[in-house]
Amino acid sequence: MKKVIGILLAIGITAAVIYGPALVGQVSTCVIGDMGGRAQAVIPNTLKPLYLDAQQMQFGLGSGAIGGWEGLGDALAVNGLAWVRTTNTQSPRYHETVSNRYFQSNAFVYVPLERSTEVSWKAKKEIAIGKVWEELAAEYPDGVTLAGYARFSQLHVIAIAKPAIDGKAVAKNATYYYTRPMESTRDAWAYVVGVAGNKPSAVRPDHAAITHLLPPASNRASQGRGLAHVLLLKSAPENFQLPPARENVVAVGQLVTNSVMVQGELKLYPISHASECDSAIHAKAN
Repeated sequence: MKKVIGILLAIGITAAVIYGPALVGQVSTCVIGDMGGRAQAVIPNTLKPLYLDAQQMQFGLGSGAIGGWEGLGDALAVNGLAWVRTTNTQSPRYHETVSNRYFQSNAFVYVPLERSTEVSWKAKKEIAIGKVWEELAAEYPDGVTLAGYARFSQLHVIAIAKPAIDGKAVAKNATYYYTRPMESTRDAWAYVVGVAGNKPSAVRPDHAAITHLLPPASNRASQGRGLAHVLLLKSAPENFQLPPARENVVAVGQLVTNSVMVQGELKLYPISHASECDSAIHAKAN
């Protein structure tokens, strides 16, 4: 336990040094781990023995593992549960969606429990997700996190199929990690958790970690960038004001930008103050 406490203190000291004055005031968006390291398939030593608690988050997204780092895959958290597409090739549930309150992660962005909703965004017409990122990035150049239900006329989802934990960069080795075909569905409901923003130069220093999470803009003319993970649902939600029921979830994966939304309302949380947080860190039991 002393070792775990020492690790937690080290994380706190690192946060204070990196973020300094940004720690003063309410944090709007929490960052765990290293988003740049996530792209390089690296697990920070400080996070290796620790778990995150999904019940301490409103919602979040990034990489997650349930049952060991060998299963690290695309993940989101909502309603007190982390949902992960497991990448452990030795597991009988390989590439299936699993859920649990506690999970491990080398990079995760989440909205803390105390944060209140500020604005909402509605789909007024049929719109491709890439265009949604452009609109949100133009209005919120410093970034915005989002969550909510959406109906898609075309829903395209991909999911990493091998754990990015051995230092083999993801972007340069896409065919190594993405060995399963894109999953496409028509007229489908999903619960969306995402983050959108503008070009890196428009992001303040305390938002740098989130910048690394965002993929490049879809084209040179666009500065809008975004990333979303979704829970594919069996049917439309019974109550749009409540998070998805466990029994209504089919799978989790990364939303592809050419997916087309025809209906939906997303809650938006502008990123006014991003920082490392320890509110969701749960020490591993000895």
